[in-house]
Amino acid sequence: MEITGFVTQNFLSSFAGTLVAVEIIVFTTKNFPIIKRIPTKFYTFILSIIHLIIVQVTNGKTDITVEYIYMLFINSLVVVLILCGGYDTIMEKFKNIKETLNLAEADIAQVNNKAIATTNTTENPTNNEVEKK
Repeated sequence: MEITGFVTQNFLSSFAGTLVAVEIIVFTTKNFPIIKRIPTKFYTFILSIIHLIIVQVTNGKTDITVEYIYMLFINSLVVVLILCGGYDTIMEKFKNIKETLNLAEADIAQVNNKAIATTNTTENPTNNEVEKK
């Protein structure tokens, strides 16, 4: 195995290579004074667009079409979603929805239990009520 061949053009052209390259650039440059003011998600988005354009040009494909721009935009969004904790954010939203549904089920069960208890006391009077009659 050649030790100098960790990062190649083929690797950088792949999805994993894009993630690694953009993450390394963000990680090493995010604390620069000017860049520190830019929101991380936006900065990651810009870097992923730049990376994908460079990969496209170095692979010899320089035609810019509507399809290419659309795919560039979507692929950059996917990179941002993965690198900026998008999975965690989405999973947190699902967790909140699940907790809300569980609370709603508990509230419904509590209301049902009160309704059953009220029905039982009106249909079956207690011993004290029977003795009073």
